[in-house]
Amino acid sequence: MTISAATQVLAVIGDPVAHSLSPAMHNGWIADHGLDAVYVALPLTGEDPGAALGALKRFGFRGANVTVPHKEAAARAADRSESAVANVLRWEEDGSVSAFNTDGLGFLDSLSERAPDWRGRTSRVLMLGAGGAARAIATTISPYVDTIHFANRTPERGESAALSLPNGRTLRWDDLERGFGAADLIVQATTLGMDGQPETEWPVANCRANAIVADIVYRPLHTPLLIAARARGLTTIDGLGMLIHQGARSFELWFDVKPDAAKARARLLTALGEAQ
Repeated sequence: MTISAATQVLAVIGDPVAHSLSPAMHNGWIADHGLDAVYVALPLTGEDPGAALGALKRFGFRGANVTVPHKEAAARAADRSESAVANVLRWEEDGSVSAFNTDGLGFLDSLSERAPDWRGRTSRVLMLGAGGAARAIATTISPYVDTIHFANRTPERGESAALSLPNGRTLRWDDLERGFGAADLIVQATTLGMDGQPETEWPVANCRANAIVADIVYRPLHTPLLIAARARGLTTIDGLGMLIHQGARSFELWFDVKPDAAKARARLLTALGEAQ
């Protein structure tokens, strides 16, 4: 790749981002389509992320993905946003910034890929966590299910997420055994189990035989939750699925080109040192 003054710059912005596979994924797609662009990881710390995100428009960026903990700040910093939580920014020709959220649809793409019949077998959803990704996933899946229970270690945040949906409910964190036993789809959307973060013993033994278990963590790819679910013979969805499909929708927003998800998965499995 030859980088020049004409090369378009894109980034993933968050804290931390050193672990992110997004540069490998997007630079692979950029090479696939022969685009004059480069995608980098930019750590953003400080007490005013919105100001920093707003200042980026002066540097000629083409677009960015935004990850924890800056998704709400990204939505506020944009000139227009389709939701209160954004994971994609696009700089327009007039210099303005548009914000989008591809997390929910990316998860749905991943769910449909791994469990094509999920709509017919999913009535009750248990959402572990109530952050930006959890809310985006829940909002997208809400029209297709009867209830979505949010279990969050900070109860107030779980209650806020539940109130944002007509079929949202709350579940106490100390009542997870009952929640696991009642759910048709369990989505782990916290940092628990991520490299360097605490682990917990999930009550997978309580799961129904036809339950679907998803974990949006991808480092490690085989989280304790997924290992336990596979030991039970349950349908599982790893974190690469959502990463790739939300990324593909981001790429399409920036370049009006639909990238190859299968190629991305093969590259990322190699990057993770996983046998294919």
